[in-house]
Order: sequence, then structure tokens, then C-alpha cells
Amino acid sequence: MKKIFKRTLAWLVAPVALVFVALFAFLMFIRYPEPITTYQLATAVPSEQPQVFTTNEIPASSDPYLFPESDIPETLPLTINHEGNEFSTEELINETGTHALLIMRNGVITYEYYAEGWSEDRQQNVMSVGKTMLSMAVGQLIDQGLIKENESVVEYLPQFADISGMEDVTIKHLLDMQSCIDIPEEYPPGPEGWFTPVAQLFATTDVEYVLERNISFACQPGEEEYEYRSANSQLLGMVFKNVTGSSLSEFFAENIWQPIGANHDASWAIDSPGGYEKGFCCFNASARDLALVGSVFLNSGKVAFGPNEGETVLSENWFGRMTTPAGVWFGGYGSEDFGAGMWHKPKEQLVSQGYRGQFIWINPYTDTVIVKLSDDFSDYYDQSVSMLDQISFGN
Repeated sequence: MKKIFKRTLAWLVAPVALVFVALFAFLMFIRYPEPITTYQLATAVPSEQPQVFTTNEIPASSDPYLFPESDIPETLPLTINHEGNEFSTEELINETGTHALLIMRNGVITYEYYAEGWSEDRQQNVMSVGKTMLSMAVGQLIDQGLIKENESVVEYLPQFADISGMEDVTIKHLLDMQSCIDIPEEYPPGPEGWFTPVAQLFATTDVEYVLERNISFACQPGEEEYEYRSANSQLLGMVFKNVTGSSLSEFFAENIWQPIGANHDASWAIDSPGGYEKGFCCFNASARDLALVGSVFLNSGKVAFGPNEGETVLSENWFGRMTTPAGVWFGGYGSEDFGAGMWHKPKEQLVSQGYRGQFIWINPYTDTVIVKLSDDFSDYYDQSVSMLDQISFGN
């Protein structure tokens, strides 16, 4: 009986093992992580992803800003108005999978909400909010003359020189989403979405390999057809590493995270140890520290609070660049002006935003920063924007 059991078990295990080995070999061939990590990346929501990615760590500031809290906590409006319809604020927060919602006015936290199981130090993958972080770092290199906006990308990334059209793409095109690189932002549900080019960038252990095999052009770079493409930001992050010879995370930690007085560690996903940061996304941070990033844009590019108050993070030139729209209108994703890693909303509001409901909302009129971190699978994006807009004005 035991022999029969062992033979049966062997017959069952052997095919499974062969399938696993074949899958492992296939994933290695297409530059994906091993099967378990690939599955986790494919199924994890933004709040779970910091634990799945391979990351470079960004240590908390040695001089953290000690947030004062309001003596009288702010009360959110019961409803918000969107296109003439009233929506319950509480229901919007719940329906959009909100884990953290923080309001900071004049450097004081007036409202702070965390869902069950969350705390002020928990990191969330803020997705395309990482594009803003990348632009802040790149701006410092531009100020130093190490990168020039009007130079061709292939001057910094010669490995892409053989791709027809790349010689016409400039650093400016990458910053403003004007390169015409045709790698669509496609996120179909289920297994179909695991292997789209942008999903490959997200999961890959070799971003260079993915870009080399997928870059093509929909139009001439710089023409009046603009498309939001994460590939632009990934190329920009690779330029950064090639120019400095160091990691984007290390530079960001020293020149941005430390000066602003970040309270908690952050991290940035990388394709492989010693490789490139995924500069188009995958920056992991807490709500409080993201609010400090936002406060830099309320203080003309300087540290707004704490021991390093007044220290320059963004030069006058680069602050102006990031806070001035490039005149690019998108008919779909975002539907607002974009430029140098920042969205531009009406009334001169600035927004850094990411997939599945990540926001740093910056209102210079009311000296307000709002951070919203979510796993948003709802159809309430537009309502969320209306909510943040109205809350930022104290409505």
C-alpha cells in the first residue's frame, strides 16, 4: 500500500515540478522575478506592494519635523458637490479604499485618518507620485549643469542609440510627456494585464531590456500630440543613474528626504540589486512625509518647517519649471495640464497623483496640503478630485 501511495505521489509531484521549472525558466527569460514574486506583484494592491518589491531604502531624516496638531481638529464636510450632485464624504472615503487621509494647513495637521490596521509610519506605494519625486531630483542635476533639457536622450543613454527616433527625444520631452513613445498605459484586469509593456516595466528585473524591446513612436517627438507614458519617466530615471553613477534613492535621501525633515523611512523599488529605480512609480512612503514633500511647493521650493527651514530643495528656476504647466492637455488620464512631473489643476493648484487613488494635493491659496493614500478600484476618481478640491478650500 505504501509503495502504491509513493508511486501515486511521485506521479502527481513530477508534473507539477516540471511545470514550475518551465514557468521559472520562462519568467527568467522574459526578465521577470521568480514565480511566487511575480504572482504577488500581479495581485498585490498598492498598500501591499512595498513588502513585495526589491527596494533601495531611504532613511528618515536625522532632524525630523515634529508635526504640531491642531487644538481643534478639522471636521470634514458631510457631503461634497460633483457636477451638481451631492455625495457623502464618508462614503467616498470608504468606497475609494482610503487607507490614509491627512490635511495639513500652515504646517499644522488639522485632520488625520487611518483605516483599521494602518498607522502614521506605514509606507504605501504611491505609484506615479514617484514621477514628482524623480523630477525634484532631476531638477537639481539640471541646475548643476549635469543634465541639459534640450539635449538628446541618447547623449546620456547611448545603449538606445540604435532605436530609430530616439535621437530626436530630448530630456525636456521626457519631463513633459512629449516624446511620442508609444508604450500605452494599459492595465486590463486579470492575467491579460500581467504582460502589457507597462506591466512589464512594473514587474521586470531588467527595465533596460523591456524598453529596448518595446519602444516605438506614435509621432515625431515634440509634435502637438501628447500622451502620458510612464516609459518617459523610466528613461529619465536611467539618465539620472548614468549621469551620477549613484542610485536615485541615495541622492534623494541626502538632498530631499533629509532636509525636509522626513519622520519615517521611505523606499524606492528597483529592478534588481544595484540596478535602476523604477522611476516612473513605486516610491513607498508615509502620509506625513508626503505632506512634507507637498509643503516644499508652498514655500517656493524651500524647506517649509523644522530644523532645516529655508534650505533650498528646488532652485527658483526649477520651482518655476515644476509649477508652470507645459501646455499639455490630456483627454484621458488626468485631463489637466502636465509638466515636469506635476499635474496642474484649476486655481493654480498642484497635484502629484498616482494609480489607484494616490494624491498629494497642494493649494497655495489656503496653504494646504492634502495626502490621500488608497487602494481605489472604484469609479469615483472624478468625485475624489472634487472632494480634495473642496476640502482644500475649506468648503
